[in-house]
Amino acid sequence: MKVLKKQTNSSDCIVCGMNNELGLKVQFYEMENGYLVGCFKGINEHQSFPGRMHGGVISAILDEGIGRAIWSFEPNTWGVTTHLNVKYRKPVPLNEELMLISKINENKKRLFEGSGIIVNKEHQILAEATAIFFKMPLDKIATENIEHDKIDKLYPDNVNEIDIDDIIL
Repeated sequence: MKVLKKQTNSSDCIVCGMNNELGLKVQFYEMENGYLVGCFKGINEHQSFPGRMHGGVISAILDEGIGRAIWSFEPNTWGVTTHLNVKYRKPVPLNEELMLISKINENKKRLFEGSGIIVNKEHQILAEATAIFFKMPLDKIATENIEHDKIDKLYPDNVNEIDIDDIIL
C-alpha cells in the first residue's frame, strides 16, 4: 500500500518522541486507503511479564494512533481522549517489528471516533481498540509555551510503501 505522507513526531512523547530515551519512537504514515500506520518496536523497559509489552504501553500506542488518524483529514486538530476501550487478544512481544493501524470511523464537529489494531509481521491482531476524542486546538491543550520543534518535527525517511493490503479495520 502506498504511503501518502509521513506525519511529524515530537521530541519527548512516550509514544512518538524521537528524543525520549525510553520512548517507542513510533513513525506514523498516512496511507492511500485512509488508514494511519505506525511502525515500532518495544524495548525491555516496556515490559510487564518477561518478553511481553505492558498493557498500559499497548493502550498508549492505540490511543496515540487513533488520535492521530484525524490529521489525515484535519491536520491542525488535536484529539483529547474521552473514551478508550482496549481488547488484548494475544501477548504483544518486545524487540520485534510491530504495526499500529488505525482509522477514523466517524467525524463530527466537536468529536471524532476511531478504531485501531496492533499487528505483528504476520498481520495477526494482538490488540485492538475503539476510542472517542474531543477536538481541540493545541494552544488549548498545552499549559506551557509551546516549542513547536519539540512537538511537531518531521524526521524524514525513505518509506514509500507498507504491506497492509490484506488488513481490514
